[in-house]
Amino acid sequence: MKRMICLFLMIFLLAFSVVPIYGSETRSLEKESIISPMFVHIHHIIPGLKIDSSGKATSLGVAGTYSSSHTINMNVELQKLSGSSWNTIKNWTASGPGYPSGVMLERDWYVVKGTYRVSVTVQVYDSFGRLLETQTASTSPRVY
Repeated sequence: MKRMICLFLMIFLLAFSVVPIYGSETRSLEKESIISPMFVHIHHIIPGLKIDSSGKATSLGVAGTYSSSHTINMNVELQKLSGSSWNTIKNWTASGPGYPSGVMLERDWYVVKGTYRVSVTVQVYDSFGRLLETQTASTSPRVY
């Protein structure tokens, strides 16, 4: 009788201790949204670059913070690929409150044939002027 009870308890424990595992199909990262790093004080950094057929490059930088007591200094650089390194050909700066609307900067510059990107560097300061965080984000290269 003890063996029957032990056997029953073992079967009972095995049956109810099984954890179901659910799987999903694997997808390519290119088809999914871009994975972005998590920042501490910066809510978002958005670099942008558009080059039209006449060579007008529109550079964009957008950044925001989580707190209304934080200030943003933003540097937007239009860079050209020379060999294996990126050289800044034009840069602009903007600053302002990081929340709720954040800081946005959009500027145009005419370029010649080549490969370009925009790099946005954001610095966040607290209400006492102490630097809290610095991060950089860049667009993917664009060929004109």
